[in-house]
Amino acid sequence: MTHHRRATVSRRFLLKAGVAAAAVMAVGMPLGMAPAFAEEPVRGGVLKLAFSADPAGFDPARGPSGMSHVVIEQIYSTLMSLDPDAQPYPDLATGYEVSEDGKTYTFKLREGVKFHNGDPVTAEDVKFTFDRLRAPDSGYSYASQVETIESIDVVDPLTVRFNLSKPTGPFLIYMAFPGSSIVPKKLVESGHDLNSQPVGSGPFKFVSYTPRSMINFERNADFYEEGKPYFDAIEMHLIADVTALTNALISGTVNFSNEIPAKDWATISATPGLTGQTLEGSRYYWLLPNNTTAPLDNPKVRQAIAHAIDRQAITAGTFFGQATPILGGVIPEWNWAYADLKEFTPAANPEKAKALLAEAGFPDGFETSLTMASSFPAMVAMAPIIQANLAAVGIKAKISTMEIPRYWDEVWGPSQFDMTTMYWVSPLADPDDFVTSNYSCNTGINVQKSCSDGMTAILAEAKSGTTLEARKASYKRQQELSLEEMPIVPLVNAWILTAHTDQLKNYKPMRTGFLKTIKDAWLAP
Repeated sequence: MTHHRRATVSRRFLLKAGVAAAAVMAVGMPLGMAPAFAEEPVRGGVLKLAFSADPAGFDPARGPSGMSHVVIEQIYSTLMSLDPDAQPYPDLATGYEVSEDGKTYTFKLREGVKFHNGDPVTAEDVKFTFDRLRAPDSGYSYASQVETIESIDVVDPLTVRFNLSKPTGPFLIYMAFPGSSIVPKKLVESGHDLNSQPVGSGPFKFVSYTPRSMINFERNADFYEEGKPYFDAIEMHLIADVTALTNALISGTVNFSNEIPAKDWATISATPGLTGQTLEGSRYYWLLPNNTTAPLDNPKVRQAIAHAIDRQAITAGTFFGQATPILGGVIPEWNWAYADLKEFTPAANPEKAKALLAEAGFPDGFETSLTMASSFPAMVAMAPIIQANLAAVGIKAKISTMEIPRYWDEVWGPSQFDMTTMYWVSPLADPDDFVTSNYSCNTGINVQKSCSDGMTAILAEAKSGTTLEARKASYKRQQELSLEEMPIVPLVNAWILTAHTDQLKNYKPMRTGFLKTIKDAWLAP
């Protein structure tokens, strides 16, 4: 069970970095933290990380992919950061102040911080960064995170004030998102292209990028956390074939990856010289019935499908045991908004599924189709399991596959499917990240075309709540309603599988799956 700090923005307060640290000590250390270093940090060496995908750009405003964010967080800094257990703390800011009504946030910045080109980081850069994200033509993929920002004031060179249209519960966590990374105003206004040559104030400087091969970084000797980072450089090796990625780690070509295929976990765990760590984060897999296509437009039919699925078999057969079946709402147990709802059994419940089908007017089942993205091995692997589960209750689902990017253009984008599956690597710790994007009407990710006024109202209420208690109550109601309407069918939460050389010390995996804590780790001789 994880600890979390209780927080409220309904009263005025100032959180200093030192106070935050004291609060952590008061409730117990977050996951993976030791109370003191087991040994002294060591400077030097090159950390060689392996990833399966290329980034889609390096500009925080334009890099939408998870791999872009992995790069961005090494190069840039954010006002807030998340600790390993996904709790926010001041980073580029030394502290923040919140108004009584929860609509004004004032941040104090660290003094003497410089961008990699030597320009000082000031409140003007912070204002410019968010005005740029908020611009109508920005094309920012995560506009919902900045939609309640009405204006930004530069109080003085090291003080910036955000004025919100309404209280925004996840605002501090939004400030830790890679897309919220602070960019250098003067450099961007001069015409510099951050998407190809990123410049930030983070622990590492960008050196080069060779598509489908390597991204190189060097240590930022002027980083504001004294002595960090400890590595001289990092290399991100881009290895599309996941078996080749595993082999590169075993052979020592690379010495770190948090993308270990579940099928290879037993081999990796038994390899001398490697250390493995598993962690439940927010890597959801779910089934999407098209809510506008009969008979999937009937919530009883969607409920029947949800009860027919054997999540235990998916966990074993697709993820080799390295996943958690989702038995209720999608918010996981480690998150503060967990509701402890138990709607499904781990194994299939065909009796209940058949009863629901009969109630919906389909006692003999029906024919449908299941379209899968062939580029995602886990989804291809779970397709026959789902097909067999549905067949057991009379639903005959024909499987078809399509490769990326055709799948995005012909299936996902236009919602041309009866049923499909998808997965989500949540970049944040707040439930709003996944829940609002997938359950609200007319969002870009809501390709199942579900829309419920009741759901929309609850989600808005949850997002604007000013205490964790109020927001948790709203998210419980949201999850209860999601299990009634069943617009999407939750499947499993795949674990984050990380393996690295046993010379790597003080690395703390993050529930977000990101790698911000790399700056705190070092390589022992």
